[in-house]
Amino acid sequence: MKKLIILLTLVVLFNNATAQKAVTRYFPAAATPSNGNENLQALLSAYLQPIMEDYGSVLNSGWVNTAATHKRFGFDLSITMNTITAKSSSNYFVPPNTPGLVFQATTANNDQAPTAYGPTGEYPRFSFTGTPGPGSNAGLQFLGADGASISEDIPVGSIMVPTIQGGLGLFASTDIRFRFTPNVTISGTELGNWGLGIHHDIKQHFGPLKELPFSLSVFAGYSQLKATTDLSGVYSGTDQMGEAKTTSITARLLISKKLAIFTFYGGVGYNSATTNFDIKGTYLVDRGQGIGGSPDVPLVQTVTLNNPFSQEFKSSGVSFTGGLRLNLGPVTLNGDYSLLNAEGLLTAGFGFTVR
Repeated sequence: MKKLIILLTLVVLFNNATAQKAVTRYFPAAATPSNGNENLQALLSAYLQPIMEDYGSVLNSGWVNTAATHKRFGFDLSITMNTITAKSSSNYFVPPNTPGLVFQATTANNDQAPTAYGPTGEYPRFSFTGTPGPGSNAGLQFLGADGASISEDIPVGSIMVPTIQGGLGLFASTDIRFRFTPNVTISGTELGNWGLGIHHDIKQHFGPLKELPFSLSVFAGYSQLKATTDLSGVYSGTDQMGEAKTTSITARLLISKKLAIFTFYGGVGYNSATTNFDIKGTYLVDRGQGIGGSPDVPLVQTVTLNNPFSQEFKSSGVSFTGGLRLNLGPVTLNGDYSLLNAEGLLTAGFGFTVR
């Protein structure tokens, strides 16, 4: 099971690495006579915001596929695939005001720039303003980052996080649940996640409901994902890395009904997540990066960046979930769909359970 999770994680790592490494293309934005750091912060925040917010939404999905809890020492173990379908508006952003820089165009879009979700091959163009002369970048141009075209690699969504998860019945119709993705490194990016939750049957506390043929429960869970990418090899410097860390919390009310080999389940809940993205290390930014074999553009006024970016991205909202589980003896297959902030979250899983 762990080997399968590692294989499934490779796609996630590739896309995460693509998005994180692309941020170095915006570093020349800091090479203005004033307001350089603010320019860089504003552009990178807009470029990264959709994907950073969605990490938390994905972590909060797929925790349970029935409202029923285990008997004491009953357990289940499964692999789930959680993915989010990003809004089409997440593919582009309107570049913010950047004193000393003028946004010109992208390959196919004249007034917006691609986010990390956006299409590959569209590079926003920026020109330095001011009076040309010795020591000035005025008149020079550089290309910002294109998107990672993530939805092309994951047709059903935009972020996919494969996870091993399970639950163990303890006492009073209460389960302890866990999930994790083992740390995997590829192309300079390491990613892993873990989480803990508690699942409790509440129908037992309402006398008139005890004998009714459905399950009713509450669940609360905490998850954490961390991804680090080696950013060295573009600019001279030391200790160059990008680090994304997401923490998420979910609480939900669940209901399910078993009919023969099928279990229909649904729920309503509240999700909250925070992602911190930091670019660490020192970078001597002396050029803008070329594309397609074209040469880099040397900067007249260079800039040295030290830990150039740190931003917190938050997302929260009410979610609604509906799904179906197929029970084939101890083997289970499940799929569900959740709606959160106008975005769809899909979960598919298979595993086994012992009541």
